[in-house]
Amino acid sequence: MPQRSITVFGSSQPQPGSTAYEQARVLGRLLAEAGFAVVNGGYYGTMQGVSQGAADAGGQATGVTCALFDSSRTGGNRYLTGEVHTPDLLARLRQLLDLSDGYVVLSGGVGTLLELLLVWNLLSIGTVDKPCILVGAHWRRVLAGLEQETEIRPEHVAHLTVVDTPAKAVQALRQAIP
Repeated sequence: MPQRSITVFGSSQPQPGSTAYEQARVLGRLLAEAGFAVVNGGYYGTMQGVSQGAADAGGQATGVTCALFDSSRTGGNRYLTGEVHTPDLLARLRQLLDLSDGYVVLSGGVGTLLELLLVWNLLSIGTVDKPCILVGAHWRRVLAGLEQETEIRPEHVAHLTVVDTPAKAVQALRQAIP
Protein backbone atom coordinates (compact mmCIF):
# COMPACT_ATOMS: atom_id res chain seq x y z
CA MET A 1 0.00 0.00 0.00
CA PRO A 2 1.43 3.44 -0.90
CA GLN A 3 2.40 5.77 1.90
CA ARG A 4 -0.33 8.17 3.00
CA SER A 5 0.41 11.86 2.45
CA ILE A 6 -0.75 14.97 4.27
CA THR A 7 -0.70 18.42 2.68
CA VAL A 8 0.26 21.15 5.12
CA PHE A 9 -0.77 24.73 4.34
CA GLY A 10 0.87 27.68 6.08
CA SER A 11 2.78 30.91 5.81
CA SER A 12 6.00 31.53 3.89
CA GLN A 13 7.03 34.22 6.38
CA PRO A 14 8.14 32.52 9.64
CA GLN A 15 11.88 32.25 10.14
CA PRO A 16 13.71 29.28 11.70
CA GLY A 17 13.49 29.54 15.47
CA SER A 18 10.17 31.43 15.48
CA THR A 19 7.17 29.90 17.22
CA ALA A 20 5.31 29.29 13.94
CA TYR A 21 8.35 27.71 12.27
CA GLU A 22 9.02 25.44 15.23
CA GLN A 23 5.36 24.40 15.38
CA ALA A 24 5.60 23.40 11.70
CA ARG A 25 8.87 21.54 12.30
CA VAL A 26 7.30 19.56 15.15
CA LEU A 27 4.28 18.80 12.97
CA GLY A 28 6.50 17.50 10.16
CA ARG A 29 8.42 15.27 12.56
CA LEU A 30 5.26 13.88 14.14
CA LEU A 31 3.68 13.24 10.73
CA ALA A 32 6.76 11.35 9.56
CA GLU A 33 6.92 9.37 12.79
CA ALA A 34 3.26 8.41 12.28
CA GLY A 35 4.08 7.11 8.80
CA PHE A 36 2.78 10.01 6.75
CA ALA A 37 4.63 11.71 3.91
CA VAL A 38 4.38 15.51 3.87
CA VAL A 39 3.26 17.63 0.92
CA ASN A 40 3.51 21.43 1.01
CA GLY A 41 4.07 24.49 -1.14
CA GLY A 42 7.79 23.75 -1.22
CA TYR A 43 9.26 27.10 -0.30
CA TYR A 44 10.13 28.76 3.02
CA GLY A 45 8.50 29.60 6.33
CA THR A 46 6.23 26.87 7.65
CA MET A 47 6.65 24.97 4.37
CA GLN A 48 10.35 24.64 5.14
CA GLY A 49 9.67 23.95 8.81
CA VAL A 50 7.35 21.02 8.12
CA SER A 51 9.79 19.69 5.51
CA GLN A 52 12.67 19.94 7.97
CA GLY A 53 10.70 18.11 10.64
CA ALA A 54 9.84 15.31 8.24
CA ALA A 55 13.46 15.06 7.09
CA ASP A 56 14.72 15.01 10.69
CA ALA A 57 12.52 11.96 11.30
CA GLY A 58 13.65 10.22 8.10
CA GLY A 59 10.38 11.00 6.30
CA GLN A 60 9.45 12.27 2.88
CA ALA A 61 8.56 15.86 1.98
CA THR A 62 7.31 16.82 -1.47
CA GLY A 63 7.14 20.48 -2.44
CA VAL A 64 4.67 21.70 -5.04
CA THR A 65 6.37 24.73 -6.56
CA CYS A 66 5.10 27.13 -9.19
CA ALA A 67 6.54 28.87 -12.26
CA LEU A 68 4.92 32.09 -11.03
CA PHE A 69 7.60 32.26 -8.33
CA ASP A 70 10.60 31.16 -10.45
CA SER A 71 12.07 34.65 -10.79
CA SER A 72 11.80 35.50 -7.10
CA ARG A 73 12.91 32.20 -5.56
CA THR A 74 15.85 29.88 -6.05
CA GLY A 75 13.74 26.73 -5.99
CA GLY A 76 12.27 24.63 -3.23
CA ASN A 77 13.60 24.43 0.31
CA ARG A 78 16.60 22.20 1.01
CA TYR A 79 14.65 19.63 3.04
CA LEU A 80 12.47 18.42 0.18
CA THR A 81 12.86 14.84 -0.99
CA GLY A 82 10.74 15.51 -4.07
CA GLU A 83 9.35 18.39 -6.07
CA VAL A 84 6.39 18.82 -8.39
CA HIS A 85 6.82 21.99 -10.46
CA THR A 86 3.59 23.47 -11.82
CA PRO A 87 3.04 26.07 -14.55
CA ASP A 88 0.62 28.27 -12.61
CA LEU A 89 -1.10 28.82 -9.29
CA LEU A 90 -4.25 26.89 -10.16
CA ALA A 91 -2.25 23.82 -11.21
CA ARG A 92 -0.29 24.14 -7.96
CA LEU A 93 -3.49 24.19 -5.92
CA ARG A 94 -4.78 21.13 -7.79
CA GLN A 95 -1.58 19.20 -7.01
CA LEU A 96 -1.63 20.22 -3.35
CA LEU A 97 -5.16 18.86 -3.10
CA ASP A 98 -4.73 15.73 -5.17
CA LEU A 99 -1.42 14.50 -3.74
CA SER A 100 -2.75 14.02 -0.23
CA ASP A 101 -5.05 11.97 1.93
CA GLY A 102 -5.73 14.85 4.32
CA TYR A 103 -4.94 18.47 5.07
CA VAL A 104 -3.48 20.43 7.96
CA VAL A 105 -3.79 24.22 8.03
CA LEU A 106 -1.42 26.32 10.13
CA SER A 107 -1.49 30.10 10.56
CA GLY A 108 -0.94 32.09 7.42
CA GLY A 109 -1.95 34.91 5.18
CA VAL A 110 -4.01 35.29 2.02
CA GLY A 111 -2.49 32.24 0.30
CA THR A 112 -3.19 30.00 3.28
CA LEU A 113 -6.74 31.31 3.49
CA LEU A 114 -7.22 30.63 -0.22
CA GLU A 115 -6.04 27.05 0.27
CA LEU A 116 -8.27 26.54 3.32
CA LEU A 117 -11.32 28.02 1.61
CA LEU A 118 -10.82 25.88 -1.50
CA VAL A 119 -10.55 22.69 0.55
CA TRP A 120 -13.45 23.76 2.76
CA ASN A 121 -15.67 24.48 -0.23
CA LEU A 122 -14.87 21.10 -1.80
CA LEU A 123 -15.65 19.39 1.52
CA SER A 124 -18.93 21.31 1.84
CA ILE A 125 -20.17 20.34 -1.62
CA GLY A 126 -19.02 16.74 -1.24
CA THR A 127 -16.35 16.76 -3.96
CA VAL A 128 -13.63 15.91 -1.44
CA ASP A 129 -13.90 13.57 1.53
CA LYS A 130 -10.62 13.96 3.40
CA PRO A 131 -9.91 15.27 6.89
CA CYS A 132 -9.03 18.95 7.26
CA ILE A 133 -7.37 19.85 10.55
CA LEU A 134 -6.75 23.46 11.62
CA VAL A 135 -3.99 23.92 14.20
CA GLY A 136 -4.33 26.74 16.72
CA ALA A 137 -6.96 28.17 19.03
CA HIS A 138 -7.19 31.28 16.83
CA TRP A 139 -9.07 29.21 14.22
CA ARG A 140 -12.01 28.85 16.61
CA ARG A 141 -12.32 32.64 16.73
CA VAL A 142 -11.96 32.91 12.95
CA LEU A 143 -14.66 30.31 12.36
CA ALA A 144 -16.97 31.88 14.96
CA GLY A 145 -16.54 35.26 13.27
CA LEU A 146 -17.31 33.76 9.88
CA GLU A 147 -20.45 32.11 11.24
CA GLN A 148 -21.54 35.40 12.77
CA GLU A 149 -20.72 37.66 9.82
CA THR A 150 -21.38 35.47 6.76
CA GLU A 151 -23.76 32.77 5.58
CA ILE A 152 -21.47 30.02 6.85
CA ARG A 153 -23.51 27.68 9.02
CA PRO A 154 -22.59 25.11 11.69
CA GLU A 155 -22.92 22.28 9.15
CA HIS A 156 -20.18 23.93 7.08
CA VAL A 157 -17.92 24.32 10.11
CA ALA A 158 -18.51 20.66 10.96
CA HIS A 159 -16.30 19.72 7.99
CA LEU A 160 -13.28 21.14 9.82
CA THR A 161 -11.52 19.98 12.97
CA VAL A 162 -9.73 22.54 15.12
CA VAL A 163 -6.98 21.35 17.47
CA ASP A 164 -4.51 23.21 19.64
CA THR A 165 -1.26 21.36 18.94
CA PRO A 166 0.59 19.48 16.21
CA ALA A 167 0.35 16.30 18.31
CA LYS A 168 -3.44 16.57 18.41
CA ALA A 169 -3.49 17.19 14.64
CA VAL A 170 -1.58 13.96 14.01
CA GLN A 171 -3.83 12.10 16.43
CA ALA A 172 -6.93 13.37 14.57
CA LEU A 173 -5.42 12.34 11.23
CA ARG A 174 -4.59 8.86 12.48
CA GLN A 175 -8.21 8.46 13.60
CA ALA A 176 -9.63 9.79 10.33
CA ILE A 177 -7.36 7.95 7.89
CA PRO A 178 -7.35 4.17 8.08
